[in-house]
Amino acid sequence: MIRTLILGTLLGLFSGVVPGPFTALIAVTSLRHGFWAGLRIALVPLVSETSVMALTALLLSQLPSEALRWMGIVGGVFILFLGARTWREAADHPNQEPHVSSRQRALEGMMLAVLSPAPWVFWLLVGSPLFLSSYHQGWGHAAAFLGSFLFVFVGIYVGVARAASLGHKRLPLHWYRRVMVGAAVALLLAGVVLVWQSWIGNFHRMVRGSEGIRRMMQDTLLQ
Repeated sequence: MIRTLILGTLLGLFSGVVPGPFTALIAVTSLRHGFWAGLRIALVPLVSETSVMALTALLLSQLPSEALRWMGIVGGVFILFLGARTWREAADHPNQEPHVSSRQRALEGMMLAVLSPAPWVFWLLVGSPLFLSSYHQGWGHAAAFLGSFLFVFVGIYVGVARAASLGHKRLPLHWYRRVMVGAAVALLLAGVVLVWQSWIGNFHRMVRGSEGIRRMMQDTLLQ
Protein backbone atom coordinates (compact mmCIF):
# COMPACT_ATOMS: atom_id res chain seq x y z
CA MET A 1 0.00 0.00 0.00
CA ILE A 2 2.83 2.42 0.85
CA ARG A 3 4.42 1.85 -2.53
CA THR A 4 1.11 2.50 -4.25
CA LEU A 5 0.70 5.77 -2.35
CA ILE A 6 4.23 6.83 -3.28
CA LEU A 7 3.61 5.90 -6.90
CA GLY A 8 0.43 7.97 -7.12
CA THR A 9 2.10 10.88 -5.34
CA LEU A 10 5.10 10.91 -7.67
CA LEU A 11 2.90 10.64 -10.74
CA GLY A 12 0.68 13.48 -9.51
CA LEU A 13 3.75 15.61 -8.79
CA PHE A 14 5.21 14.92 -12.24
CA SER A 15 1.91 15.77 -13.94
CA GLY A 16 1.18 18.87 -11.86
CA VAL A 17 4.52 20.63 -12.15
CA VAL A 18 4.59 20.47 -15.96
CA PRO A 19 3.24 23.86 -17.12
CA GLY A 20 0.61 23.97 -19.82
CA PRO A 21 -2.46 25.84 -21.08
CA PHE A 22 -4.56 24.60 -18.17
CA THR A 23 -2.08 26.02 -15.67
CA ALA A 24 -2.10 29.33 -17.52
CA LEU A 25 -5.90 29.41 -17.47
CA ILE A 26 -5.93 28.89 -13.69
CA ALA A 27 -3.37 31.66 -13.21
CA VAL A 28 -5.18 34.13 -15.47
CA THR A 29 -8.56 33.42 -13.88
CA SER A 30 -7.18 33.78 -10.34
CA LEU A 31 -5.37 36.98 -11.25
CA ARG A 32 -8.46 38.44 -12.89
CA HIS A 33 -11.26 37.14 -10.63
CA GLY A 34 -9.55 36.10 -7.39
CA PHE A 35 -8.78 32.83 -5.63
CA TRP A 36 -12.27 31.29 -5.50
CA ALA A 37 -12.74 31.65 -9.25
CA GLY A 38 -9.36 30.03 -9.88
CA LEU A 39 -10.18 27.31 -7.37
CA ARG A 40 -13.20 26.28 -9.44
CA ILE A 41 -10.94 25.57 -12.39
CA ALA A 42 -8.24 23.97 -10.23
CA LEU A 43 -10.81 21.42 -9.04
CA VAL A 44 -11.91 20.51 -12.59
CA PRO A 45 -9.40 17.58 -12.79
CA LEU A 46 -11.30 15.85 -9.99
CA VAL A 47 -13.99 15.26 -12.63
CA SER A 48 -12.10 15.41 -15.92
CA GLU A 49 -9.12 13.23 -14.96
CA THR A 50 -11.23 10.54 -13.31
CA SER A 51 -13.61 10.51 -16.29
CA VAL A 52 -10.79 10.19 -18.82
CA MET A 53 -9.13 7.55 -16.64
CA ALA A 54 -12.33 5.50 -16.45
CA LEU A 55 -12.89 5.67 -20.21
CA THR A 56 -9.30 4.81 -21.09
CA ALA A 57 -9.29 1.94 -18.60
CA LEU A 58 -12.31 0.51 -20.43
CA LEU A 59 -11.04 1.33 -23.93
CA LEU A 60 -7.33 0.83 -23.29
CA SER A 61 -5.36 0.98 -26.54
CA GLN A 62 -8.56 1.19 -28.62
CA LEU A 63 -8.78 4.97 -29.02
CA PRO A 64 -7.83 5.63 -32.68
CA SER A 65 -5.02 8.07 -33.40
CA GLU A 66 -7.33 9.96 -35.78
CA ALA A 67 -9.58 10.80 -32.81
CA LEU A 68 -6.60 12.26 -30.95
CA ARG A 69 -5.65 14.23 -34.04
CA TRP A 70 -8.99 16.01 -34.39
CA MET A 71 -9.31 16.37 -30.65
CA GLY A 72 -5.96 18.15 -30.66
CA ILE A 73 -6.98 20.45 -33.52
CA VAL A 74 -10.24 21.44 -31.83
CA GLY A 75 -8.45 21.83 -28.51
CA GLY A 76 -5.75 23.97 -30.11
CA VAL A 77 -8.32 26.28 -31.68
CA PHE A 78 -10.04 26.60 -28.31
CA ILE A 79 -6.72 27.51 -26.66
CA LEU A 80 -6.17 30.15 -29.36
CA PHE A 81 -9.57 31.61 -28.49
CA LEU A 82 -8.64 31.74 -24.80
CA GLY A 83 -5.29 33.35 -25.66
CA ALA A 84 -6.90 36.02 -27.83
CA ARG A 85 -9.41 36.87 -25.13
CA THR A 86 -6.68 37.05 -22.48
CA TRP A 87 -4.76 39.44 -24.73
CA ARG A 88 -7.81 41.72 -24.91
CA GLU A 89 -8.32 41.52 -21.16
CA ALA A 90 -4.72 42.63 -20.55
CA ALA A 91 -5.82 46.16 -21.39
CA ASP A 92 -8.56 46.11 -18.74
CA HIS A 93 -8.07 47.34 -15.21
CA PRO A 94 -7.90 44.46 -12.68
CA ASN A 95 -10.77 46.00 -10.69
CA GLN A 96 -12.94 46.46 -13.76
CA GLU A 97 -16.06 44.31 -13.97
CA PRO A 98 -15.04 41.17 -15.92
CA HIS A 99 -16.75 40.37 -19.21
CA VAL A 100 -16.75 36.63 -18.49
CA SER A 101 -18.14 35.12 -15.29
CA SER A 102 -16.08 32.79 -13.14
CA ARG A 103 -18.66 30.04 -13.76
CA GLN A 104 -18.11 30.33 -17.50
CA ARG A 105 -14.37 30.17 -16.88
CA ALA A 106 -14.83 26.92 -14.97
CA LEU A 107 -16.84 25.50 -17.86
CA GLU A 108 -14.09 26.53 -20.26
CA GLY A 109 -11.59 24.80 -17.98
CA MET A 110 -13.59 21.60 -18.24
CA MET A 111 -13.72 21.91 -22.03
CA LEU A 112 -9.98 22.51 -22.18
CA ALA A 113 -9.27 19.50 -19.97
CA VAL A 114 -11.42 17.21 -22.12
CA LEU A 115 -10.46 18.55 -25.57
CA SER A 116 -6.72 18.40 -25.00
CA PRO A 117 -5.23 15.11 -26.25
CA ALA A 118 -2.49 15.13 -23.58
CA PRO A 119 -4.65 13.71 -20.74
CA TRP A 120 -5.92 10.97 -23.05
CA VAL A 121 -2.41 9.98 -24.11
CA PHE A 122 -1.23 10.16 -20.49
CA TRP A 123 -3.99 7.93 -19.17
CA LEU A 124 -3.85 5.52 -22.12
CA LEU A 125 -0.12 4.93 -21.80
CA VAL A 126 0.70 5.70 -18.16
CA GLY A 127 -2.19 6.29 -15.78
CA SER A 128 -4.64 3.55 -16.70
CA PRO A 129 -2.09 0.70 -16.92
CA LEU A 130 -0.76 1.67 -13.48
CA PHE A 131 -4.28 2.06 -12.10
CA LEU A 132 -5.20 -1.40 -13.39
CA SER A 133 -2.02 -2.84 -11.89
CA SER A 134 -3.02 -1.34 -8.55
CA TYR A 135 -6.58 -2.61 -8.96
CA HIS A 136 -5.32 -6.16 -9.46
CA GLN A 137 -3.85 -5.90 -5.94
CA GLY A 138 -7.23 -4.86 -4.53
CA TRP A 139 -9.67 -1.97 -4.40
CA GLY A 140 -7.73 -0.39 -1.57
CA HIS A 141 -4.60 -0.14 -3.70
CA ALA A 142 -6.56 1.33 -6.63
CA ALA A 143 -8.18 3.93 -4.37
CA ALA A 144 -4.82 4.77 -2.80
CA PHE A 145 -3.21 5.25 -6.21
CA LEU A 146 -5.97 7.45 -7.62
CA GLY A 147 -6.49 9.36 -4.38
CA SER A 148 -2.82 10.20 -3.89
CA PHE A 149 -2.47 11.18 -7.54
CA LEU A 150 -5.45 13.56 -7.45
CA PHE A 151 -4.49 14.99 -4.05
CA VAL A 152 -1.05 16.07 -5.28
CA PHE A 153 -2.11 16.93 -8.82
CA VAL A 154 -5.05 19.12 -7.82
CA GLY A 155 -3.15 20.45 -4.82
CA ILE A 156 -0.52 21.92 -7.12
CA TYR A 157 -3.21 23.63 -9.18
CA VAL A 158 -4.81 25.01 -6.02
CA GLY A 159 -1.40 26.40 -5.08
CA VAL A 160 -1.13 28.07 -8.48
CA ALA A 161 -4.57 29.62 -7.99
CA ARG A 162 -3.62 30.90 -4.56
CA ALA A 163 -0.31 32.34 -5.70
CA ALA A 164 -1.87 34.08 -8.70
CA SER A 165 -4.75 35.45 -6.65
CA LEU A 166 -2.30 37.30 -4.40
CA GLY A 167 -1.54 39.52 -7.37
CA HIS A 168 -5.21 40.32 -7.87
CA LYS A 169 -4.93 43.45 -5.71
CA ARG A 170 -1.21 43.68 -4.97
CA LEU A 171 0.33 43.82 -8.42
CA PRO A 172 0.93 47.28 -9.89
CA LEU A 173 -1.14 47.89 -13.00
CA HIS A 174 1.81 47.68 -15.39
CA TRP A 175 2.92 44.33 -13.93
CA TYR A 176 -0.64 43.04 -14.03
CA ARG A 177 -0.78 43.80 -17.74
CA ARG A 178 2.62 42.24 -18.35
CA VAL A 179 1.56 39.02 -16.64
CA MET A 180 -1.69 38.95 -18.62
CA VAL A 181 0.14 39.55 -21.90
CA GLY A 182 2.66 36.83 -21.00
CA ALA A 183 -0.14 34.37 -20.27
CA ALA A 184 -1.88 35.33 -23.51
CA VAL A 185 1.30 34.74 -25.52
CA ALA A 186 1.83 31.38 -23.79
CA LEU A 187 -1.74 30.32 -24.63
CA LEU A 188 -1.45 31.49 -28.24
CA LEU A 189 1.83 29.64 -28.73
CA ALA A 190 0.43 26.51 -27.09
CA GLY A 191 -2.61 26.68 -29.36
CA VAL A 192 -0.53 27.06 -32.51
CA VAL A 193 1.79 24.20 -31.52
CA LEU A 194 -1.10 21.91 -30.61
CA VAL A 195 -2.97 22.59 -33.87
CA TRP A 196 0.18 22.08 -35.94
CA GLN A 197 1.35 18.93 -34.14
CA SER A 198 -2.16 17.50 -34.23
CA TRP A 199 -2.54 18.27 -37.95
CA ILE A 200 0.64 16.40 -38.83
CA GLY A 201 -0.20 13.61 -36.37
CA ASN A 202 3.03 14.07 -34.43
CA PHE A 203 2.18 12.29 -31.18
CA HIS A 204 5.15 9.93 -31.29
CA ARG A 205 7.33 12.03 -28.98
CA MET A 206 4.60 12.23 -26.38
CA VAL A 207 3.99 8.51 -26.73
CA ARG A 208 7.65 7.58 -26.34
CA GLY A 209 8.01 9.75 -23.25
CA SER A 210 4.87 8.36 -21.70
CA GLU A 211 5.92 4.78 -22.35
CA GLY A 212 9.22 5.40 -20.57
CA ILE A 213 7.41 6.83 -17.55
CA ARG A 214 4.99 3.90 -17.56
CA ARG A 215 7.79 1.34 -17.59
CA MET A 216 9.63 3.10 -14.78
CA MET A 217 6.50 3.39 -12.64
CA GLN A 218 5.44 -0.19 -13.46
CA ASP A 219 8.81 -1.53 -12.32
CA THR A 220 8.51 0.48 -9.10
CA LEU A 221 5.04 -0.88 -8.41
CA LEU A 222 5.96 -4.50 -9.05
CA GLN A 223 9.17 -4.55 -7.03
